[in-house]
Amino acid sequence: MNSKILTIICLVVITGIFWSACDKIEEPLVIVNEQDIPLNIDTNLVDSVIVTEKQVLLEEFTGHKCVNCPEAAFYAHDLAAENDHRLIICTIHAGYQALPDATGDYATDFNTIPGTEIFNFYGGDLAVFPPAATINRVKDNTGKQVFNYFSGGGDWGVIIPDELAKESVINLKLINNFDPDKNNIFISVTATFTQQLDGVFKVVVYIVEDNIVAPQKNSNYSLPGAPEDIDWLDYTHHNVLRDAISAIDGLNLSENGTITEGENYTQNFYYNINQEWVAANCKIIAFVYHDESKEILQVAELGIKTEE
Repeated sequence: MNSKILTIICLVVITGIFWSACDKIEEPLVIVNEQDIPLNIDTNLVDSVIVTEKQVLLEEFTGHKCVNCPEAAFYAHDLAAENDHRLIICTIHAGYQALPDATGDYATDFNTIPGTEIFNFYGGDLAVFPPAATINRVKDNTGKQVFNYFSGGGDWGVIIPDELAKESVINLKLINNFDPDKNNIFISVTATFTQQLDGVFKVVVYIVEDNIVAPQKNSNYSLPGAPEDIDWLDYTHHNVLRDAISAIDGLNLSENGTITEGENYTQNFYYNINQEWVAANCKIIAFVYHDESKEILQVAELGIKTEE
């Protein structure tokens, strides 16, 4: 795919998406030609970022009934701020602690099909105990890939700095082009490897929504803004996974997934944003991982520009 850009149009009705966890991509993704991209995208609402330093993705499993999750969320965001926001956070609401009630304060449903499939891939409620997270999807020397948060950081406080200290082997460029009339977004992801690496490499694209105010159970009343009550009714949820635009296992960067040092590999996506989400609060997260080890090598995050 060195000389050819694949364009991926995601034909999405959010409630009707059925991804196959870690399987080959089938529907609803359709591979089309470049000329099939709509020509009327508003070119004024374009933003881009180029990541050359090593960045780390924290996929945090959480739930609005998880009393320890707010403390973990604050810890992760503080750690991101301390490291020039090279720690990218995606919160995945899944499992029994994320289940919505039929009515009342906890009726908001943050669950998604991709998020639940990722959660179940790592063992679901029998193996994942929020607050817990994957960190670049690396494994420790016991093979563990999901790490629990404990007061003060626990595994997170050790593994995240270790990952941030690793050498960057990919320059990652992410471009967002938002069409406000159709509430659609065109996304372009370009990866350039600075070293020759063996294996198959894939790109995954998430859309997350920030600053969602909704109730959250909480046991740490000393957190900034927390009430002295287990029910934090005006809690602000950050970077909530809304969908996996590329499907959770992603797409090969090249036709067969292998790469050559110094060459550019681009994948483009066109996506319909759910009208119930606030587009201005949404962000695109794109990352490249090694298919065999599942380790994430580089990640980029970019907000959606909705006004000039």
